[in-house]
Amino acid sequence: MTRKTIDTVILDLDNTIFDWFAVWYASFRPIYDDIIKISGKHVSEVEASIRKVHQQHRTSEYTFLLEELDLLEAQRAKAPIREVFHDAIEKSRAGRDQTLKLYPSVFPSLWDLKQKGTKIVAYTESMGFYSAYRLKRFGLDGVIDVLFSPQDHEVPAGVSVEKLRRHPDEFYQLQVTQVRHTPPGELKPNPRVLLDILKTVGATADRCAYIGDSLFKDVAMARDVGVLDVHARYGESQRKPEYKLLQNVSHWTQEDVDREVAITSKAHSFTPSVVLKDSFAEIFMYCDFVAFKPADDQISAEQETKNAIEIWKKCVDVHQHFNDLEMRIRNFALTVVGALIASVSFTYQQGLQTHIFGTAIPAGLGLVAAAFFAWVGFFFMDRYWYHVLLKGAVMHSAKIEKRYASSIPGIGLGMTISEASGNVKILGIQMNSDRRLEAFYLIGAAMIGVVFVFLLLAQPNQAVNTSSKSAAQPPSAQSTKPSP
Repeated sequence: MTRKTIDTVILDLDNTIFDWFAVWYASFRPIYDDIIKISGKHVSEVEASIRKVHQQHRTSEYTFLLEELDLLEAQRAKAPIREVFHDAIEKSRAGRDQTLKLYPSVFPSLWDLKQKGTKIVAYTESMGFYSAYRLKRFGLDGVIDVLFSPQDHEVPAGVSVEKLRRHPDEFYQLQVTQVRHTPPGELKPNPRVLLDILKTVGATADRCAYIGDSLFKDVAMARDVGVLDVHARYGESQRKPEYKLLQNVSHWTQEDVDREVAITSKAHSFTPSVVLKDSFAEIFMYCDFVAFKPADDQISAEQETKNAIEIWKKCVDVHQHFNDLEMRIRNFALTVVGALIASVSFTYQQGLQTHIFGTAIPAGLGLVAAAFFAWVGFFFMDRYWYHVLLKGAVMHSAKIEKRYASSIPGIGLGMTISEASGNVKILGIQMNSDRRLEAFYLIGAAMIGVVFVFLLLAQPNQAVNTSSKSAAQPPSAQSTKPSP
């Protein structure tokens, strides 16, 4: 798929950034086993009773389950129920703390998004108290910008929350992350709630990605809304044998359970737009994350395309400008070096020499050396100054062309020229623009070197010199004898 530009990420927390099912199972199973043991009831009756309480409060993590189960009424009449289940509660807490941890790549990935300025929103079905507590434990308070969750359930009459908690209230409350609540009774999948979240945070669907582990509750809902649906397949727990227990005691209705089973069993025919197979960090393979812009500040797609075309046209102008400068530099280099080499003949005609440490050196050699250094100077200016700027302009154009290739037909001029330039062969050797430039200056330097060596090794022609001197003498000086 084409990489998408994303400025808002909406996360399902459970089984997306951490193994919610492992936490739930580790904390619920000890309580569940002791309920069966202490009540003496059949498993099906226990599960039905638990499910009734969970559905009443619309959560499978109801803290006060022991206080409300009908089949424990006799035990509550004899002693405080939490004393009866003391060992199970301690095992539950230990199991929760042992399993409550982020998936390996989640924190560095979210921190990277935060550094880029991408808005991070959490949307979960877990009650606000549980979700806030977990985000605090994970160190994500402030990393996640907004948390959307259902309101907390009511505390049963006669129960003191202060006595149940081991830490001050501040320990459980988020200090930086904003907390918002979803409408009462509204659970996933609900496209309307997701649309309300987009509106609340000021995001737009075409620049938003929704990441979740459930095809039923997350991917299908995201697709209905039009945001990029990302399936966190690494977090799937539906196929674990223990998952059956959650279905039996869940707050979901039987219709919800049946629908999820149907979608899961047909997962092969339901293809998400993006699938994260092994880790959360795979999201960077599919998206380019940018700083968040509120919907009011975002330009339309049409205007963005127009702006891209104007920027691209300016880049093409810059190409031409730097290409023209490089050609001028090379022409000027040839002119300067040619003039210096031409001056050499004058120095030899005049027999000009210079003496260095008592050694006579033809002045022409100095001009050849000057020509060489001038040639090298032009090379460095051309290769490591203007040519670098030209390549930078070309690469920037290529980025624009790649980004808008699908929406602006024919915009790939720069990429086409670069490809053609890179395929040039000289004497069977692949010669890109860098190599051709270097070959040009190398040939010029070699020619200057040849001139220098020949002049250095050159010797005066005695016959030519004698003839020249004789021709230069007047007739009277050539003979003193009269003719017979």
